[in-house]
Amino acid sequence: MNDRRGFLGMAGSAALLALTGCNNTPVIEIAPSQSEMLKENMINANKYFASSEETEMDAYIGRRGWEMLKLSNGTRVWEYQKGSGPQPQGDDHVKVCYSVEALNGQKVYDLVEDELVMGQCKDLPGLETALRTLHYGSRAKVVIPSAMAYGVVGDGDKISTRMVLVLDIQLIQKNN
Repeated sequence: MNDRRGFLGMAGSAALLALTGCNNTPVIEIAPSQSEMLKENMINANKYFASSEETEMDAYIGRRGWEMLKLSNGTRVWEYQKGSGPQPQGDDHVKVCYSVEALNGQKVYDLVEDELVMGQCKDLPGLETALRTLHYGSRAKVVIPSAMAYGVVGDGDKISTRMVLVLDIQLIQKNN
């Protein structure tokens, strides 16, 4: 009996595994104070990761001497060859060619040709943000933080989890 009371007493301050329903599906209940602690720990871990990623990106850019514009979502853009056309607007259909590498210099994709609809680039929001700063005909270097690329899941092929992407882009034309 004492052993059981000791266990139940501990359950009040620790995660409790409860069985519910007819099929005995386990459910984990976390006390509110633990939930807040877990949330705070996750926030701190994400802040640390973002700060480390930011430092790595800045070092990469600095080694190359690129004069990059830092956008509000952390994406960096350097338009090294300005195009003569307008900037993409609204829901423009655009054609882009780009190569992708990791911060360690490893080529991820040699050449990607893509037609995108602005406002619908869900997998690469950093790319869309960068494209909106460019002009048709431009060439640019773009460094995209992992959170604005494929995040913690990657692309299921060559882009691994939490990978910062470095793109060399050419914004070719408007297709409407």
